[in-house]
Amino acid sequence: MGRIEESVEVAAPLGEVYRHWVHCEDFPQFMRGVVSVDVSGRGSSSWVVETAGGRREFEAVTTEVVEGERVAWDGGSGPVRHSGVVTFHHVDDRTTRVMLQLEVEPPGLWAHLAEALGFVDRRVIDDLNDFKHHVERSSGLPAG
Repeated sequence: MGRIEESVEVAAPLGEVYRHWVHCEDFPQFMRGVVSVDVSGRGSSSWVVETAGGRREFEAVTTEVVEGERVAWDGGSGPVRHSGVVTFHHVDDRTTRVMLQLEVEPPGLWAHLAEALGFVDRRVIDDLNDFKHHVERSSGLPAG
C-alpha cells in the first residue's frame, strides 16, 4: 500500500475551508478527478473517480470526525482500496493549511505502475489545488 502526504494553504478561514471539505458531494463541480459523489447518510458515500487506471467506483465510510479539525475515512476493500485523513490547521485568520494523508492500494498491474511513476500523487496534488481554488473563489477574500 502506498502512502501519499500532501498539503495546501487556502486563503480562507478554517471554518469555511472545513465546511467546503465536508460537502464532498460538491467535489465533481471543481475536482477533475471526481466524477460523482453520493452521500447516503450515516457517514457513508458512493464515489466515481477517474484515475490513471481508469474509471473506478467505491464506497467510503467516515471513521472519524473532529468538527473543524479532522475527517478520516476508509474506502473499504473495493477496487480502489484506500483510507485517509485530512486535517485543517489555522495559519492565521485568513489562511488554513489542509493536510491530506492517503493510503492507497492500486488495483492491477497498470495501476501499480501509475502509482510507481507518481501519477497518483500528481492527481492528489491537482485535486487539492482544485479544492483550494474553489474555496478561494467562493470565499470572496482576495488570495494571499
